[in-house]
Amino acid sequence: MMIKDHTPATHLRAWDFFLVRFVLFFGVTLFLGRFVEAQWDINLLLFLNPDNYVPLLDQLVIFQTDWGAYYMAVLTIAWLVGYYSSRRSVRAQEITQKIYYGLAVVFGLWHGAGMFIQKKGIFWWGKVEYTSVFLLLGLVLFGGFFLIGRLLTELSDDDQRKITQACWLVIVCVFFVNTLGEDQIKALVKRPRPLHDSNEAWNGAIRRLDDEVVRGGFSYISGHTSSFWAQTVVFFWLIRSWRIRLPLLALGIFHGYTRIYTTAHFPYCVIMATFFGFGVSSMVYYCFWNHRHLPLLAMMSVGISLLMIAKASQRPIALAVIAISLIWFGVWHLLNRGKESPPLVSAALFPFGEPPKG
Repeated sequence: MMIKDHTPATHLRAWDFFLVRFVLFFGVTLFLGRFVEAQWDINLLLFLNPDNYVPLLDQLVIFQTDWGAYYMAVLTIAWLVGYYSSRRSVRAQEITQKIYYGLAVVFGLWHGAGMFIQKKGIFWWGKVEYTSVFLLLGLVLFGGFFLIGRLLTELSDDDQRKITQACWLVIVCVFFVNTLGEDQIKALVKRPRPLHDSNEAWNGAIRRLDDEVVRGGFSYISGHTSSFWAQTVVFFWLIRSWRIRLPLLALGIFHGYTRIYTTAHFPYCVIMATFFGFGVSSMVYYCFWNHRHLPLLAMMSVGISLLMIAKASQRPIALAVIAISLIWFGVWHLLNRGKESPPLVSAALFPFGEPPKG
């Protein structure tokens, strides 16, 4: 880890190290965008896209491609809210656990009801073909909230701080990977999506999944793929167990595959999104773990992201997020002036017990 103490010099070195490598990843990914029109890429896309309905796989693809980033974001926010609501006492943790068990039921039933209410009765979707994805989404969120409730009482304070730092870092990862990275690369390379009219010479042979037909925007690089890596890579490095790491890797690879399966992106665009998303997120983890003002850095990332993508009428919301973050930081700084900095935590979480030393 770059940050081994809270001195300004250490933080400055971490920023220098990160920014140089971010520019390097950005430059390499942008340069390799010159090779997006390779015939093998089109052939591989057609090969990976089935001609007929594949039982269960179609439903899993739609679930992951449309809701993967959503459930990861919900659970990340849920952990942060639960941690800061309960960290003061054991009693608060027990109360929060009960609340989260209740939320597990509410989120599970509410999302699962989407299986029966398809016409804007529960989500922003209209009528969908694969309604069973809502049942799976409900089960995932039920399990996620239930697990958070247990961890808030069973994990040590140190391990809870590690997960909290990881959640803040995820927000920073999304900012650098998607707002400053993927969005800009797409605008510069401007590769049309597979189903775009410019590819009509061959895209008529592609089977379309009605629940995910994407023609507009650009393909290089895949935003879904890069953002999902941004949401998982920090936990991949933090958790020292291949029983957790392998499923995370498999889920990230499958998420990228869903973007090819639905022909939202070419395989090359997914491969390069993996390179960029995994690489930049790894650098965020390495450089900013134990950053002294990580919550401020994350919330400023949210505010700047909103400011960059918001329409004129929505900009006051983005500015409000930035203002609240700065006020929050100022109040925190005044309340903690003269106090010792919180102790650093190790960048390792052993979910099945730390291995014996020696």
